[in-house]
Amino acid sequence: MTLSSWLLSGALLQGVAWSLLGPKSLIPPTVILLYRVIDHLLMAAHITRNRYMDHTLQTKFSAQYPTTPSTTSTTTSTTTTTSNSNSHSNRTSNPPPLAKYFPATPAAQPLVVFHLGARVNHPLGMFAPGWKELGAYNQRMLTSMTADAEKYGLLGVSHWTKDSAAAGNESMSMFYLRDYDALHRFAHDPVHMAGVRWWADVVKAHPHIAIYHETYLVNRGQWENIYINSQPTGLADAWFPVSVEEQQEQQGEGKGQRMWVRAPVDARGGALRSASRRLQRGWLEEVEKVEGELYDRSFAA
Repeated sequence: MTLSSWLLSGALLQGVAWSLLGPKSLIPPTVILLYRVIDHLLMAAHITRNRYMDHTLQTKFSAQYPTTPSTTSTTTSTTTTTSNSNSHSNRTSNPPPLAKYFPATPAAQPLVVFHLGARVNHPLGMFAPGWKELGAYNQRMLTSMTADAEKYGLLGVSHWTKDSAAAGNESMSMFYLRDYDALHRFAHDPVHMAGVRWWADVVKAHPHIAIYHETYLVNRGQWENIYINSQPTGLADAWFPVSVEEQQEQQGEGKGQRMWVRAPVDARGGALRSASRRLQRGWLEEVEKVEGELYDRSFAA
């Protein structure tokens, strides 16, 4: 439903409550609204902590693909979290200094970007026939992929709702993956094929449901990103596998294991300072020098 439909539904329910309870029906919404207004005014006045700033990195950073610890690096880790689990859902935050995992060359590894989306074109919206079932199959696929991220090459995923669709009836998930072979492996695994079989059985009966995907194979050196005062999102919220043989040998823990690292990297200078450097387009740096001082003032710390 659109926002106006939700507001009208709320107004109707409030009218029913008024007819049953009279003025007392105004107490709950008044108390809740007053609490929220006071809460946000206190945050705006810097009296209480601004929760909206939680997990933001107050600097300029870039997401880069880490390598093995033996790789020489000139970048600096801004905030790195690690985990030994193959499952995204089980990873915890524990930020040690891991700048040694990042190569001097930006975009040192290829990536696969995969968009998976669906839209319902039906007056009942999310209550349309088949929409709930589609969501259930999608959730099972996502659970299966995140539970064995190493096997399926999953680095990260984020979910988006299309704001130009007034009813919020189109959503998309953006996946970052290690390579296409791993994605293809998942596409032909039992969990995904069960969803394909269900879709093949119902597609004629549900013409109001649209599904789509887009796949982009991005070569090394052909991608870049920048974030300023942002929470880790998109590729910056992905987890990357690295070898920890060197570290584990020093700690007496054995060799041959993998560690997953999520690491936005300091991009205030050096190889990550500008788009031309992040893409290794040296011939474009002269153009960027004209506004170089302006870009250096585009972040506070």
